[in-house]
Amino acid sequence: MHRLVVTIALIGMMIGITPSQAFAQVPVQSGRIVFSTQADWQRGTRTDVQIITNADGELRLERGATRGTFVSEPIALTTTLNAAGVVWHADVPPGTTLTLELRGGPAPDQPGPWQPLTAGELRARSTPDAFAIEGVRPLPSDTRVLQFRATFSTTVPNASPILSDVSISYFDTSAGPPRAINAVPAVGGPATLTVPPKLFPRTSWAGGNPRAYRGPREAPQGIVLHQIGADALDDSLPFLRALAVYHEQTLGLNDTVYHYIIGRDGAIFEGRSGGPTASVAELSGGAAVHIALIGEGAPPAAQFDALRALLAWLCDAYRLEPSGQRVITLNGSSVVGPTIAAHSDLAPSAGDPSNALRDALPQIRQSVSAAMVRSRWFFAEGNPRDYEERLAVLNPGSEPATVRFIIVRQPGVEVIRETTVAPGARANLVINQVFNDTSDAPAIVESNAPIIAERFMNFGADLSLQPGVAHPSRVWYFAEGSTEGDKRTFLVLFNPQSEPVGARVLLITNDGTTFVYPPFDSEPVVLLPRQRTVIVMGDLLPNASFGMRVTASQPIVAERTMIFGPGSTLTSGGMHISPGMTELSREWHFAEGTTAPPFRMSLLVLNPNGDRANVTVRFLTPDGTSLARRYAIPPLARLSIDVNDVVPELGVATTIIADRPVAAERALYWRNDAAGTAGPGVMAPAYSWRFADGRTGGDYQQYLLISNPSRSQARIDVAFILADGSRASRSLVMPAGSRYTMAVHELFPDQTIISATVRATQPVVVERSIYAGPPAATTNRGGETSPGVPGD
Repeated sequence: MHRLVVTIALIGMMIGITPSQAFAQVPVQSGRIVFSTQADWQRGTRTDVQIITNADGELRLERGATRGTFVSEPIALTTTLNAAGVVWHADVPPGTTLTLELRGGPAPDQPGPWQPLTAGELRARSTPDAFAIEGVRPLPSDTRVLQFRATFSTTVPNASPILSDVSISYFDTSAGPPRAINAVPAVGGPATLTVPPKLFPRTSWAGGNPRAYRGPREAPQGIVLHQIGADALDDSLPFLRALAVYHEQTLGLNDTVYHYIIGRDGAIFEGRSGGPTASVAELSGGAAVHIALIGEGAPPAAQFDALRALLAWLCDAYRLEPSGQRVITLNGSSVVGPTIAAHSDLAPSAGDPSNALRDALPQIRQSVSAAMVRSRWFFAEGNPRDYEERLAVLNPGSEPATVRFIIVRQPGVEVIRETTVAPGARANLVINQVFNDTSDAPAIVESNAPIIAERFMNFGADLSLQPGVAHPSRVWYFAEGSTEGDKRTFLVLFNPQSEPVGARVLLITNDGTTFVYPPFDSEPVVLLPRQRTVIVMGDLLPNASFGMRVTASQPIVAERTMIFGPGSTLTSGGMHISPGMTELSREWHFAEGTTAPPFRMSLLVLNPNGDRANVTVRFLTPDGTSLARRYAIPPLARLSIDVNDVVPELGVATTIIADRPVAAERALYWRNDAAGTAGPGVMAPAYSWRFADGRTGGDYQQYLLISNPSRSQARIDVAFILADGSRASRSLVMPAGSRYTMAVHELFPDQTIISATVRATQPVVVERSIYAGPPAATTNRGGETSPGVPGD
């Protein structure tokens, strides 16, 4: 008769490893049913199937039969079970088939539906010549009876498949955590713009302590999709525990082979220890991440969404192109296969995934590419209630970009608008046309392709036009800040995280006086998740000029807004907005600068170090001549240079060189200090610079300021995208160490929006200045200067 072995033990005891190594340190009931002898095969019903005496008992078709079945008697067990795995030896010649099935139920007269047992790629280490299902089959949780069926068929005369033995391992893994809790962000690879999906760690569904991975590692070159379980599986956790026991105990593997398992409800579970780089020698695919979806047909919406999020993050983290190809070694030969592949693409004999999932792969790859975030820009400041505000995006690449505008309105839910931007084209979103009922609206712009994003704000008396912040940071520096006279300074802090963040501000004055807010003996400022906080600097340090350092417990976005001029209001005075600097540098460059009337120019250099900083400031003129000045800045102090006293009535570019890292900004004020702009320089010249926005229509004037600090002349090519989408270009040659001003409004007047890309044969610095109102100082309504976005 068939042999029945029942074991009740901890997994660590059953497979001979220490409890700290065991996958699940919770009680697991398991047993094994073996059919291999003539007596075993007698315990069942045979139709056109005979028992032969080879190897003490095998099954095959009766002579002359083309189809036959063996059905075991119902096998009563002493315990309930919820899953089973099967290993068997068989010989299936060409032209013949052998179909194995299993079913279970609470009683012999309640057997449940037959479930197919498909041979996968995995093999038991102790019997590598045997077939095995790759994952366990789920059974009703009240199962106490098992039954096995084999169907033989042939289309070749006198040929028959042979079934030598069948070993059924069954498991009761109902003990353990009843539900998975405390999902955490997935970990692996370098930091990504694509948000890591949340998953349930092994301890949340397997119990016990985390287990360490000490095996080989490989950076993933691809991703392989599997399907396991059944569509009707409602409770994933017992199934996952049974899967782990089957892989480790029955097949003798050192761990489950799947890095991640995704439930039908979209829950993502951590599988194999060690993360995505943990090697899997037992499956085809080389260095790959193996993801198993629970189910047998097309993934439901929740599971599809979870798979897309996981794939998008993995592709971003390991620089994989979702629709790309890779070279894979299969059976000793190199073949080209898809980066995201079905298991059966790599192992043709594998029985998974389903045709429905295979057919969905083109859509999956496309949706993953669209979900990846390859570019993200943050804007802490935003006020569509009081000002004209728009976000402009430039796609400099050769592929379409899916762009998502996320307006984090407060109060209220986030507003999302999505558009596709053609290669080399531009898109705009006027926030006021979406909503205009709040003055508190930070924004995030993200895309599945590299883009440039800028924010234009028209305040009536002044304007602002700045690129966004590409990378939040835990530390921010500002060299400009003032509460003297009619100047008002606001620190705008946006927390893009999903958790609260603590922050403090250090204010540093010209004479070295410092002020910390909040004091270190108090709790830090709490920045709520996905919200911004505005700190009024006049409430902290009135009637003073200062620089600032912001430190936060997690990366945030920091901008400074200053209002100044008569009455310090937006209708009569001026305003400028600028992001801070996330790094200190020994070198700063400014392409824009002038001391010609009516402008007053200052350079602000912040030394937040504990030692003195020595700086050299070099001013570059249009004809290539230069003038240098040297300064010493005490520790924790700020230097303010009145450039009008150094180079009066002249347009200049500026380079600052320091013997230790500092932060530097340039401020320009005009119209009796009723208009102005201030912002940081750039740390290094570059071969290309891009500007997504600009304006020459109406009474706007726009300039491109180009500095060539190198020792060689530079050829400059400027490509424009005009308001109607047409293209234009201009070229020039700049001497070494010179500065050039391009009046864009004279070249292309009446453009409601204009984008520019500057390319040079030498590294240069490029800034854009835009002014509103006629050039006369008494009527000019203000303006803004900002550097472009460097690099390709």
